[in-house]
Amino acid sequence: MALLLLEVAAVFYAVVAILGLLQLKWPRSSGDRMVLVGLALAVVAHALAIGGRTVELGNFPLVNLHDGLSLFGFIAAMIAIGIAWRSGVPQAAAFAAVLVTLMVAISVWAEPFQGVPVHLRSPWLPVHIAFAFLGEAAFAVAGIVAIVYLIQERRLKQKKKRLPKVGTGLNKLPALEILDNVGVRLVQLGFPFMAIGLGAGAVYSKEVTGAYWHWGLLNTVSVLVWVLFALQLHFRITIGWRGRKAAVLTLVGVVATLVALLGMTLAGVGPHGVGGMS
Repeated sequence: MALLLLEVAAVFYAVVAILGLLQLKWPRSSGDRMVLVGLALAVVAHALAIGGRTVELGNFPLVNLHDGLSLFGFIAAMIAIGIAWRSGVPQAAAFAAVLVTLMVAISVWAEPFQGVPVHLRSPWLPVHIAFAFLGEAAFAVAGIVAIVYLIQERRLKQKKKRLPKVGTGLNKLPALEILDNVGVRLVQLGFPFMAIGLGAGAVYSKEVTGAYWHWGLLNTVSVLVWVLFALQLHFRITIGWRGRKAAVLTLVGVVATLVALLGMTLAGVGPHGVGGMS
């Protein structure tokens, strides 16, 4: 039943993604609201799927490719709804639906995992995964906002040379300053979550392997992503680094985050590379 509900959620997300992209090309007065409502319905179906999966496992599903990507997509969709509703960036819902559709589709394709081996169980594991996913999902939505920023910047530059086509939803994109501020708020949101996730992961690793850290590829990428966003926030405060530079740096961090996410969920539970953290 949980898998069926996840498949329903995947269909909802796909429909919302299509509607959102059509809204960008041929906008309608009620289009943004339809996309937002559709994304909310998809999230409800997704929440039911996660609830059903929790009942099946007897604990909250936080590990492996199937559960990891499902949870990541759910959190990203929730954050996107908040950004679209509260921050005046409805386009975030459309772009987020595309990303979440991909994540949930891979989750549906992946074989469900039936539990964590006894020797790898620890209270720190769900703390580590939950906070890491919260941080990564916030970064992912920041990347979506960065894409919208770059599209808007390019459109405004073209507008100086010639008028844009009438009837395109790109004319309704928010101002660059709004997009820049929303993007940095998302990075500020994800940064402490990621830090807590890394710290909890180190404690978990100590419990199950005797060492706080394993310098494998996945852990290294995760730390580099965190440092990258730390530098972005630092440069914004000290030298006023914002706008296009910040958007590009955010996208670099998001790509690395998604690579790390896929790698960690493919590696499985446990310290990455030790039955799962390298």
